[in-house]
Amino acid sequence: MSATAHQGKFQVGHSEVPPPVSLEPPVRLDGRLVSGKLTLWADGEEITAIESVDLEEYVASVVSAEVPSTWPKAALEAQAVAARTFAMAQKVAQGASARFHLRASVLDQVYAQGAATAAAKEAARSTNGEVLTFGEAPIAAYFSASCGGRSEGPEEAFRLPAGATPYLAGAREDDGDPERAWTARIPFRDISAALRKARRILAPVFALSVAERTPSGRAREIAIGTSGGTRRIGASELRQILGYETLPSLLFEVRLEKDAAVFRGRGSGHGVGLCQWGARGRALRGAGYRAILAHYYPGAQIRRMY
Repeated sequence: MSATAHQGKFQVGHSEVPPPVSLEPPVRLDGRLVSGKLTLWADGEEITAIESVDLEEYVASVVSAEVPSTWPKAALEAQAVAARTFAMAQKVAQGASARFHLRASVLDQVYAQGAATAAAKEAARSTNGEVLTFGEAPIAAYFSASCGGRSEGPEEAFRLPAGATPYLAGAREDDGDPERAWTARIPFRDISAALRKARRILAPVFALSVAERTPSGRAREIAIGTSGGTRRIGASELRQILGYETLPSLLFEVRLEKDAAVFRGRGSGHGVGLCQWGARGRALRGAGYRAILAHYYPGAQIRRMY
């Protein structure tokens, strides 16, 4: 079926079809096989595709997308429990009547649609139904690729009130995660263009420095020198504007060159909760997935929910 969206409705050939449109598997979306039921919505001139998938199939697909299948089994199992927990917490938060519960990207969890590896399926199977809880509820099981050797507190990363996530560790050293260094040289003209496009700062940029840091050492506020004076912007906002791949994390120092800012940093992602490279390091040292999860979510319990 070939369809376009126009003013909140589907155009299929010469016919107008109201949303939603449900398609039973097997279905291909953009050339890829979708294992679950597919529901299409017309949002203005765009089409939103939502897949309804079995939770354990979803967990295996997330594990496949988030960590290499060649990593130690315990690291994959820890990721499976974290992914399952995050999914269940999102469903509770969104409510049963929500159009969808999770986005298939880094905004929630990366989802390898229909491409789960054998190792990821085994990690999901061996931890089937296991969820991290605080009290009786699934926790917000945040995770990121690498904390760069030092984790971040959730209050700082997500602007949460103090004590909102008592089951998560705050800023502390992580000897399981190698200090994965990175460098990004960004010309001032590119920084200026990105800030101007975001309608955040319109004047040309000629200097940049870290004005304030979080307890973990990550940048919290950035001072930006412009032809119109010094402006301050949140470091997380600047990272979003410049691109998450351009600035892999906020654990960085900045050095100025004549026409560019040079960022030298460690880690990848927000650094809250489970550190995937840290989990790998602990697994290589012989830790099981329960011990790994206890390190990154010290206030949570593992419960089999089904």
